[in-house]
Amino acid sequence: MRTATGLLAAGAVVLTASGASLLTPTGTTSEAGPTTHERVAAVWRAAGDEAPRAAADAQLLGELAGERGQGASRSLDRAAAPTAPAASAGADSAPSAATADAGAVAVSDDPVAQAQQRIQDLQDQKVADEADTELHDEASQVSAAEARQAVAAAEQQRAAEAEQAALAAAQADPRSVAAPLVAARGWDAGQFQCLDRLWTKESGWKWSADNPSSSAYGIPQALPGKKMASHGEGWVDDPRVQIAWGLDYIADVYGTPCRAWGHSQAVNWY
Repeated sequence: MRTATGLLAAGAVVLTASGASLLTPTGTTSEAGPTTHERVAAVWRAAGDEAPRAAADAQLLGELAGERGQGASRSLDRAAAPTAPAASAGADSAPSAATADAGAVAVSDDPVAQAQQRIQDLQDQKVADEADTELHDEASQVSAAEARQAVAAAEQQRAAEAEQAALAAAQADPRSVAAPLVAARGWDAGQFQCLDRLWTKESGWKWSADNPSSSAYGIPQALPGKKMASHGEGWVDDPRVQIAWGLDYIADVYGTPCRAWGHSQAVNWY
């Protein structure tokens, strides 16, 4: 009878280690809990898309659980579960160093805990990567804005330099500015000669000519000089503005430069 009982007990242990139904001394059965392999798989499934790079780790941990066997998995499960305090005089004392070391080893060797830690590491890395990407995008946007500003500033600088060069050329040779404007009005070379004589007499073609007795100013000797502001803000020093105003004045009052020149010869002003 004892032998039979011992065999039954051994069989129960074997069944327990294999993960099958447990045969109790009363002859009933109870379902075994999930294996460590199943618990590891459940951890990865729960992680879902949060750990897309964990497939290799799941396979590795699954193989580790398989190598240890279900009996070893049950041992780990029991080691990780809380135990009732021993009924002894030292029950209230702190756990021994051996017990603490055993618990640490059980946790560090537990595939489920390793899987959970690996998932946490991957999630932390994902957060860090997203933060780096956001910073990179912001830096790219700032760099693009700075580049656009630099291009705009360079274009403005080139435009300012070109305008300054054109102004200097007009100041150096105002006749070259007037000649095409005269031709554009349909006036021939004779009209330009009359204009040349008229403005040579009035100002010598100097854009800064100033008559202190009458306040006439500029190449056409506008009276007062601020009249020329109707043709541009640069009337004080820009021959192009002064010439444009002067030609309009001649056309409106005299019709042609030769008629204006004839009037000037007759009365000494135009």
